[in-house]
Amino acid sequence: MTALAYMLANPKFDIKAITIAQGIARPPIFVNNLERMLGRLNVSDIPLGVGRSNPLAGNNAFPDFIRDGSDTFWAPFVTLPPTAPPFQTRPAAELIVETIKQSPDPVAILATGPLTNIAEALRLDASIINNISIVEIMGGAVFVPGNLKVLPDPPFATNAVAEFNIWLDPVADQEVFEAGNKGLKIQLTPLDATSKISFYRADQAAWLATGTPESIIASEFLDFALTVIQSNNDPNPVWDLVAAINLSEPDFYPETPLHLKVDTESNPGATQGQTFAVDGLPPNVLVSLNPSFNNLSFSSSEVFSALPSKSVPEHAAVLGLLGVGVWGAGSVLKKKQG
Repeated sequence: MTALAYMLANPKFDIKAITIAQGIARPPIFVNNLERMLGRLNVSDIPLGVGRSNPLAGNNAFPDFIRDGSDTFWAPFVTLPPTAPPFQTRPAAELIVETIKQSPDPVAILATGPLTNIAEALRLDASIINNISIVEIMGGAVFVPGNLKVLPDPPFATNAVAEFNIWLDPVADQEVFEAGNKGLKIQLTPLDATSKISFYRADQAAWLATGTPESIIASEFLDFALTVIQSNNDPNPVWDLVAAINLSEPDFYPETPLHLKVDTESNPGATQGQTFAVDGLPPNVLVSLNPSFNNLSFSSSEVFSALPSKSVPEHAAVLGLLGVGVWGAGSVLKKKQG
């Protein structure tokens, strides 16, 4: 949701659609929360896609106590209006295919949850690859440990290598990576990268002080993360925001071309969902391993305040896929030029 707020505020993007995947979110429930968030931000003209409630294969899922937070939209830290403007809703994969095929310019996708909706869209019409400029994915752990072990019980506690977004639907993820062998340009922002970018209480205060609708709601999400997830201890990652900045700011990180595969065969509590590099094969993914705000003209506190006014937008559009991922939400699909 923080990544979505950033993209809504960023004139480099023109969001053409948002879809919800089964991550932390339960798509049939979360769509109303998303509508009310967009209503709070005075957004009413973006079509929404509702994804399936289960992965393409298996039954990997977050435990209910984590998913309950998305049901309540992380209240009382985040407040939503009681009602929302009417939105057009569609099955997620159909909306992705339609938006890409109807776009006069190539579409960029920010995917911040399991890749279920994108894999289903590719199954419906693989030719959409020809009108996708980039798929920016927050997910995976390539050369670092996974993050399932933050939960104390199996299968999470026994799987030391998988990252949540990829583990939730490894079959879908592998299908998307395979599309990288067929011409789909993929950039991956894994835990290797997000672990190097932290956000502090000072950043939360700066976002709040920026005073835009998007920065204020982002500050509320970060307040929740620092207070609840980190027990009032700085700092906290904001995984999906790092991926969104990667999509917006190419200088944020150097690209490392790798051939990546996903373990789809092992037991969920063993190594299923592991994202690993294979030597000797042509690269199918460009991987962010070392992003740094030192490469940019703004700091983590200035993520929102450094954005130019949306009143003079650049020519760009993104088709947004929203799929709630680890502790946040999302994937956003946009058209992007330049």
